[in-house]
Formats: sequence, C-alpha cells, structure tokens
Amino acid sequence: MTDPQRHYLPSMSDLLASPTLKGMANYLNPATVFNTARSVLEEVAAEAKNVASERRMPDISELTERTVTKLKTVQIYPSLPLVNMTGILFPFEIAFSELPVKAIDRLVASFGDGFFVRQSEIQEMICKLTGAADAVVVSGHAAALMLVFDTLTRSGRSDVLTTPGDLYETMTGYRIKDVFTQASCDLNMVGSIIRATLDDYAAGITDETAFVYCANGIDGCLAVKRHLPDLSQLADFTRKQNISLIYDAEWCTFHATDDYGLKGIPTCRDLIKQGVSLLVFSCGGLNGCDFATYCPSRPQELGENGGQNERQYTKFHNRCFPVVVAGEKTLIREIRKSPLFPMFMPSWHDMAALEAVLSLSLTQDSAENELPIWQLLSTDIVNLKLRADRMAIQIAAIPGITDASVVSAPALLTPLRPRYTMPSLEIHVTFATKTAVEMLAVLASCHTEQSHIGIAAATVPDQPNTIALNLRTMFAKYDMLVIDMLITLITSKAVCGKGGTP
Repeated sequence: MTDPQRHYLPSMSDLLASPTLKGMANYLNPATVFNTARSVLEEVAAEAKNVASERRMPDISELTERTVTKLKTVQIYPSLPLVNMTGILFPFEIAFSELPVKAIDRLVASFGDGFFVRQSEIQEMICKLTGAADAVVVSGHAAALMLVFDTLTRSGRSDVLTTPGDLYETMTGYRIKDVFTQASCDLNMVGSIIRATLDDYAAGITDETAFVYCANGIDGCLAVKRHLPDLSQLADFTRKQNISLIYDAEWCTFHATDDYGLKGIPTCRDLIKQGVSLLVFSCGGLNGCDFATYCPSRPQELGENGGQNERQYTKFHNRCFPVVVAGEKTLIREIRKSPLFPMFMPSWHDMAALEAVLSLSLTQDSAENELPIWQLLSTDIVNLKLRADRMAIQIAAIPGITDASVVSAPALLTPLRPRYTMPSLEIHVTFATKTAVEMLAVLASCHTEQSHIGIAAATVPDQPNTIALNLRTMFAKYDMLVIDMLITLITSKAVCGKGGTP
C-alpha cells in the first residue's frame, strides 16, 4: 500500500526537527544547516517538476541523509561566529558577524505549512507598512528595476529623465546606468550630481520621455547634501506631464530612525505619501537583515585570485535580499503582466522568511523587541554608557592591559555610505606588550573552552597598541564574554586558528 504522504515534501520545520540536524546545528552555524536544508528541499522539488510521471517523494530520514551529505561538502566561512564590535552595523568585510538565532528560529517556524506561502498576506503587510496601494516582491534589486523599466517603456517611449547623481553604484557592485543600458533605455540627464531644479526637469521633458527616475543611493557618499526639488513637487510635476515618477531607495525603513540618531534615512511611508508612482526598496538591511545570514558558505574553489575572489563572493553573496516594488495599483498590475515577472519570483522559502520578518516589523515596538538590527539601533546612549563604564573598569584591572577608557564615537551604517552615522561609545583598550593588529587577529580567530565565538573590533589611529570596542553593534549579552575573552587570551588559555597565537 502506497503511503499518501510520499506524494508531497515534508515541511522545513519537520526536516529541521530531525535529531541529526539538530545535533549538527550545535557545532555548525545554525544558518548553514538552515540554508542547506532549504536548498535540498528546493532541489527535490525541482527534480519532481522535471519528471513526467508521478514520483515518490523522499521521507524525513532520506532528506536528512541528503542534507548531511551536502553539509559535509560545505566549507564554513568563517570557522567562528564573531561578535561585531567594529561600530559598523553592516560591515561588508565582516559579513560573518553574530547570527541572530532568535530570528532564524522564527523563520524556521514559518515553514510549518510546507511550500504554501500566503502571498496576498505578504502584499497586505507591505501595503500596511508603506501606505502603498499594491506591491510585488521579486528576487533582487536589478530584477526589480528591469521589471519596472520593461513595464514603463512598453508603450514605445524609451527616454528616462534623471540626474547624474541618481545613477549610483550599488553596494553590491553594479552600476544603475548599466541596468538602464540592458533595458534599452535612453538616458536624458538634467542638472548635476548635487543640484537640479524643477526647471531643469521641465526643460528635459520630451514626447519620448517614459518616466522620471530618482534614487538616494549616492546620498550617503557625498560630503554635501544634494539640492533637489521636494519629492512631492516632482511628483506633482510628473502627474501634470502624464508620466510616472520612480523612486529607487537604496536605504529606506518601515519605521523612522531619526530618534536613534541615524539621520537621512527616509521611511517607505513618507516616500509613498509624497506621491511617487513606484517605490523600489530592499527587504534586507534595516528592513530585515536576517536574510544576510542565509549565505554563510563560500565557493569550493576561489581560483587564482584567492582572497580577493573570496571577499567579492562574500560581498555579493551576503547581500541577496528580496526586493519590493510598491505603489500605484495600475502600474503594479502591469508589472505582473510582464513576461519577465515569472523569471524574477523569489523562492518559496524566501517568501516564507519574508512573511516572518514582515510580521515582526508591523509596529516599531515589535521591531525593536524582535529584530536584532532594531534592537541595536534602539539601544539608548545612556544604556551604552552604563555598559561601557562597567566594562572599562573590569578590563582596566586585567594584567597586561595598561588602560581602558570610554570615549564618544560614531557608529557607521556601512563603510560604503560614510555619511550615515549614529552616536555610540567605544572602549579604548591599550595593551602593554601586544600591538593592536596582533590582538585583533587573535580575538577574531581564537576561542576558549567556554566560548566558540570570536570578536571583531577596530584599531585606533596613531595608537599602535590600542584597540577600539564599539558597543553600538554588540548585544549586552556579550559584555562578559568580551571581558572573559581578554582575560583568557592574555593568560594564554585560548585555542587559536589562522589569526595568530596569544
């Protein structure tokens, strides 16, 4: 008698409940197990689609064995999770920073219904968070832009009105201008990198203009603020011209960050409220950084360029987030009709993960309580001061450390957008005999019998024996771990990897 359950795949949560995989998660990065199990389910589903006749689906034990086999071939990067004390919330060169296990647990729980994802509920949550009339989710930023450009140039008009400052290079390494070229759009640029007026836009309009494109991707790079028309004024201008206004937000958030000291980041709701026709934004970063933790492995072969290829792979591989296009119903409807749309749909598992993260973002309170990045953002500076003072006293008492002082310092959103900063505090730790470079290498590569977590920190300019421990990017639960690690390293009881020996 055929088991009816063999005709569909087990759910992700059932697979991850396997004792074997649970055991592997205890000594591997939990996201690695999660990511590998997900890829196995997707492979099996794809294999089933390519078989003409009905086939028997593997059960939990078979899927577990296949997942374990695949895990054995994965090179984990790095060997240790790291506590991020660099003062950079999104450090590309330290893409392996501390894993938000609680968020991963919530995402795993969302797979109880197998491959069924309520896309209508995802759209409703996005509309509730942004104030948009409708929305679609696609697999990446370039895919979203290609869909938008294809939709808005379908009538035959191919000119795009924009400014040189809107054609930025994304943090994942490609140029927006190249996307326009691939979409066969003709760029009509007005104004300059930092300045444009409504008159400039009016002078650039032609009968062939398909839409106006604006972006904030360069804002965090410039030393001065750009002088542009208010978005609401530009939206009113485009409506009168009967063309669409597209806003590409490299950084925007569901909730305001000004009260945290992080200035210059618009909210999705405010951008929609000002009248943009379509808003393009990522579901990663400040809107759910947990997606970055899905990609902890690296290629088996790095090629002749070795480390450089590895850094590039990390940079690209860890920034693949689902992207939302939100705005007017008529335009979203046309996007769904695009022949490109089915090609750019995210995987079912990414959609389920997005649903879980969006549910935690519905209010600012839930975001601050449940999403790790918002927990860090919302930590009060007074709280940081109390932690820093307490830690500095304990660190200064460690033999081999000559000084530990608390200083005010900024925290960066990302080094690639240096204008986006917020207030923080650092503990400057000075070593008697070790250089800062030596100690940072040891901190990042060593572990103790009590902890399998390393520490990523920074040097202090012109102080060769001093490291800086920034508290904005570290959770309070690791305060004592950092102190214990310093004690253990200086007394030479740590186990070190490639980074060096204490």
